[in-house]
Amino acid sequence: MRNAVIAAGLIASSLHVIAAQPPFTTVAECDLAGPDSRLSLLRGHPLSDSHVYKISQKHETRFLYADADASNGSRVDWQCVSIGNDVNVLLITGEFSSNYQQGILFFRDTSDRRIHRVEFAERNRPSWVFSGSKSPRVIFENVGHESVHKYLIYGPSDAYLETDELPVPATGESLIELKPYP
Repeated sequence: MRNAVIAAGLIASSLHVIAAQPPFTTVAECDLAGPDSRLSLLRGHPLSDSHVYKISQKHETRFLYADADASNGSRVDWQCVSIGNDVNVLLITGEFSSNYQQGILFFRDTSDRRIHRVEFAERNRPSWVFSGSKSPRVIFENVGHESVHKYLIYGPSDAYLETDELPVPATGESLIELKPYP
């Protein structure tokens, strides 16, 4: 009987802790290509200077990364970046599970009409987004000197390129400089 009382007390206190967690709140929204592709960035479960982040589209909400631990980030910043013709990308960067800045670029692919993501990790935040005939790419200045090249470019399907020149936009393409980070 005593064990049942202790177990009931533990369950009640656990439920109280779970109920005491503040709800996730929307901190950013971005229409990638119209309202049917609107993404919402949600933040909740504060701990010291970090929060757990989720991404939501329509009625589906999931952690930004694999689980709550991997999605717990600090110094997180986001930008809804216009890449032209009422098309945007959502760029999220912050300190998540490594000593590097990690981030994700969300975009809607025009051919399959699905939302895709480009993940990256670097010592600094990205400086540009390149939008062209292929899917958007994220461009970093190589401040960590992991490479002899000046710029590091991340694209879909784990595409990665090191180069000494920024891409030169052709007709219909654009190189968008990102706003400064706080």
